Parts: sequence; C-alpha cells; structure tokens
Amino acid sequence: MAPWTLTGLEKGANYAVEGIRLVIQNPNLRKQRFIKVFIYLSIISFILLGLINVLISTPIHILRFILLIFMSDKAGRIEDILSSVNRFIREIMAAVPLLAILFMRYVYPKPLDELFMESLRFLDELHPNRPPYAAVLENQKLKINYWTEMKEYIKRTWKKVRLGLLLFLLSFLPIVGHLVFPLAGAYTSYKALGKTQSVAVGIFFFFLPRWATMKLIRALIGMRSLTRELLEPYFVRMRMSHKEKRRWFSGRKDILFGFSAIAYIMVKTPIFRIIGYGIAQAASAYMLTVVTDPPTKEELENKSSRSPSPSDKKAD
Repeated sequence: MAPWTLTGLEKGANYAVEGIRLVIQNPNLRKQRFIKVFIYLSIISFILLGLINVLISTPIHILRFILLIFMSDKAGRIEDILSSVNRFIREIMAAVPLLAILFMRYVYPKPLDELFMESLRFLDELHPNRPPYAAVLENQKLKINYWTEMKEYIKRTWKKVRLGLLLFLLSFLPIVGHLVFPLAGAYTSYKALGKTQSVAVGIFFFFLPRWATMKLIRALIGMRSLTRELLEPYFVRMRMSHKEKRRWFSGRKDILFGFSAIAYIMVKTPIFRIIGYGIAQAASAYMLTVVTDPPTKEELENKSSRSPSPSDKKAD
C-alpha cells in the first residue's frame, strides 16, 4: 500500500482540474451525439427527482397532520422528528438521478464508455510520441455480462442505503448515539485514506453536529464509489478481478481521493449533476493516463485468456 501524502492529494485535485480543461477543449465532445445524450439524461433525471419528491413529501405531510390532531400536546417533538426524517429522506432521494445514470452503465453502457474512449483518443492525439492508450484498449472487445453487472450494482447500492439507514437509527440511541457517526467516519476514511487519517477524521467528526457528519460520511462513501464507476470502462477492458482492482486503488489512494473530491463536488452541484458526471467521466481518462502506464497488446491478450473466478466478481 502506497503511503498517503498531501502532495498526492494535491496532485489528484490538479489532475481533475486539468482533465476538465482538456474536456472543454476537446472539439469531438461537442458533437451532436454527445450533446443529445446528456440533454436526454438531464430531462429524465429532473422528471425522476420531481416524482420522488412528491412521493416522499406527500405521505410525511399526511402523517404530520394526523399526529398533530391526536398528539397535539407533543407538537414540537413531532415536528422535529418528522422534519429530520423528511430532510434525511430527501437527501438520499436527491442522489436518485445520479444513481439512475450509474445504473444505466450496466443496462446500456455505450454512451458513457464512448465518452471515456473519446477522451483517451484526444489525449493520444495530444501526445503522439508516447505509447497509445485508446488504440490498444479499443482492440479489446467490451464484454459485459449485463445481468450480472446490474445485479452487483443493485447489491452495492442497496448495501449503502441499508448502512445509511442503520447509522441514522443508531444515532438516536441514548449514551452511545453521538459516537455512531464519528466512528463511521473513521471507518470510512480508513478504507479511503488509511489508519492515521481515519483517527484524525474520527476525532474531527466528534466535534461536528450530526447533520454535518452525515453529509461528510456520505461524501466519503460517494467519492470512493464515484471513482470506481468512472474508471469502469478501463477496468472492464483490462479484465481486472476484484483483488486487482483493490490493489490498483490501494497504490493510488491519495491521488484518487483528490481527483474524486473535485468530481464529487461537480456531480453534487445542482446546476451540473448529470452534465457534471459526463465531464468527470471524460476527465477521468486524463487522470488514468497520468497514474498508470499504457496497456500493451501482450498484457491484454494475457488478460483475455484468463477466466475470472467467482471470487473475482465480488462487488466492491
């Protein structure tokens, strides 16, 4: 495992900014086919978000009305609890449009995969003297077991939702409830950054209000998942097993964390969201060319001849 450094964190953030700059400069990404894809996805995401807000807020308003009628003496307490639940559910549901895009990767991955590969082609054109990335990876057929990958994605997402709900409920326990989110933050940062950083994060979270800790934990988990999804076109073509992916991430934790922080801010900013994900997808191609060597035909041929074992398909 490579040591975590502030320099690596800074490099990752710089790679994200430079990647975004190159995406904006790429004339091929302004072609009609890419623009149409993201306009369509943006419309779908807004429709989904509107429907979900209605479906969530209506039952809570009805429940509030009923409880206030029969328990008017506890109106303040009821209002606080329902407002907290409503805010928590809305924050989870705000991620639905992005989750829909990520889910689409396993149902119809071609648009996002082509966006990634187009960025690699552009980078190869900018650096003709180095070994190519896109030309070699394109020779590797994109073989995806859609049903299996889709099930694994649903399992990963459901696992995160269950964990979030469990932490939320445990945080209301007397005596130990205030320790739940700081400990969860320490554990999450341990997986993302390492032991020393996790201790510092846990102590820092202990002094924050619960709502701030919840947001930061969700950000840490989301950043890690986002990086994995953005690099999926590369992992699929490289036929990487679960263990190989973990080793790949482990050797670049600080750089990937810095990159994912910028990407996460983009996809969580309301005016960007889906478009931000598309830009981050394209920018991840630049980051890839900086942190890893170009693949060789021999390497890919060896990968193709290997049949992954069931343990290799374990969800991240």
